[in-house]
Amino acid sequence: MPNYSGIQKEETLKSLVRDDYFSQFGYEPNIDNIDIVITDKKARKGSFFTPAIWVEKSQEYLEKVFGVDWQENYYIWDCAAGTGNLLAGLTNKYNVWASTIDQPDVDTIHALIDEGLNLLHNHIFRFDFLNDSFEKLPEKLLEIINDPEKRKKLIVYINPPYAEAATAKTVTGTWHNKAEVSTVHGAHNEYKKALGTAANELFSLFMMRIADKLKGAYLAVFSTVKYVNSSNFARFRANFSAQFKKGFICPSFTFDNVNGKFPIGFLIWQLSYNGYDFKFPKSVKLDVFNAAEKRAAKKKGFYNKQKYINEWYTHFYDNNGQEIGIMNTRGNDFQNQNYIRISSENNFNHTNIITKKNLIVSCIYYAVRHVIPATWLNDRDQFLYPNDGWERDVEFKNNCLVYTLFSNNISSQHGANHWIPFTETEVGAEEKFASNFMSDFLNGLGIREHGSVESLTVLDAGLELWRYYHSKIKNNNTASVNASFYDIREFFQGRKESGTMNTKSTDETYNALIGKLREAQKALAAKIAPKVYEYGFLKE
Repeated sequence: MPNYSGIQKEETLKSLVRDDYFSQFGYEPNIDNIDIVITDKKARKGSFFTPAIWVEKSQEYLEKVFGVDWQENYYIWDCAAGTGNLLAGLTNKYNVWASTIDQPDVDTIHALIDEGLNLLHNHIFRFDFLNDSFEKLPEKLLEIINDPEKRKKLIVYINPPYAEAATAKTVTGTWHNKAEVSTVHGAHNEYKKALGTAANELFSLFMMRIADKLKGAYLAVFSTVKYVNSSNFARFRANFSAQFKKGFICPSFTFDNVNGKFPIGFLIWQLSYNGYDFKFPKSVKLDVFNAAEKRAAKKKGFYNKQKYINEWYTHFYDNNGQEIGIMNTRGNDFQNQNYIRISSENNFNHTNIITKKNLIVSCIYYAVRHVIPATWLNDRDQFLYPNDGWERDVEFKNNCLVYTLFSNNISSQHGANHWIPFTETEVGAEEKFASNFMSDFLNGLGIREHGSVESLTVLDAGLELWRYYHSKIKNNNTASVNASFYDIREFFQGRKESGTMNTKSTDETYNALIGKLREAQKALAAKIAPKVYEYGFLKE
């Protein structure tokens, strides 16, 4: 939880007592619960607190772009100021304005000014940027905005709210979107056609209104970087006219009130104006800082490409062949990695039928989405429409197939299991399998004769596991002879009371065998990973 000063608590409490914003949520603000109230308020509005290290770093980058005397030569407006911590360290209070939607935040900044914060009282004001007319702005700031030449010296320096009208959590968990996050704003109605699905995000509404109403100014903004490369922001990029100047990224988990691990960027843009109509760049390269504020060895590229991996995969849909599995295809980026799975049941939500005809391509899709671990740094990277190099690479195809055989959620509980990679004789099965599709398919490909060392090692480790399973169920009338990899794991590991599968088994032989298989899978993943970049599924 953020650390609030006594002044912030007292002034916020005074303001909250004056309004009944939290009465609908059952809150009666007092000095004992004020920390919770403030944090809850910020979370509901999608705002959070910029850590001091990134405030300082952002101002270093502003100096790099605008020169050492930038605070003397430029005007600064933080139109999503919150309690003003983004403005700490600024030296020329006569050129700085700060506005926020909440009067308690204005009161807090005023109290901090009384304690020495280097800002002017009459430059701090309540203003609802996504709804209010600019005519409500202070006279001096409005004068700058209305003068095209002075506006070229205006820097809108913000860390706007990140709340979304809907997220994976809100939809899958409650089937309700966050109430009135973006749709209550006038800016949503004004820019929803230009933004498309990006209109659900508050920060994109801020950025679009700034670009539209403050042409020729500069925008220095903290936000997620998905507006640079996500497919959901294609219309945003087509309508956001600006030239990229400089920026960096840092981990989201260094910020208060931010869940998940993904990159937050600070990017500086020069906004278009008459005579200078900038187009959104095809790529943006940003400096990388970790949680310790140390720069990484290289820059990180974010690529604006209109064709993504899911569009590629749609070319191989087959609705006429025999179904052998279901592919879940949600999203194009790493943040959706856990949703990319192969199962036996169709939930009809971003799914495609796997058949013999598209099996290889489905396994390529699955492996490409999984062989590279998700990190905070690549979390918003987009998987792209590949070049055609993969089509001629037989080893790559086979590697992806073998990788997928031992990393799926197929279960014999939901029908015939077509994913057993071995014959009954090889594993010592007591009964005939319901399907020999996969062992026949592998035999037809000649994987045992032509497979890579890494894929053959995985197959050998998998065979040991299957043999052990069948040796354990010889006198077990309830265990399935048609068990899939997922079923074998469930058999040995069992489930918790909550229903989730245990991570380990009490059977040490099994633990050793599954451990050996996982190590072999890691080596196979490392074999596949460079090809992911070579064939353009990802860009460095």
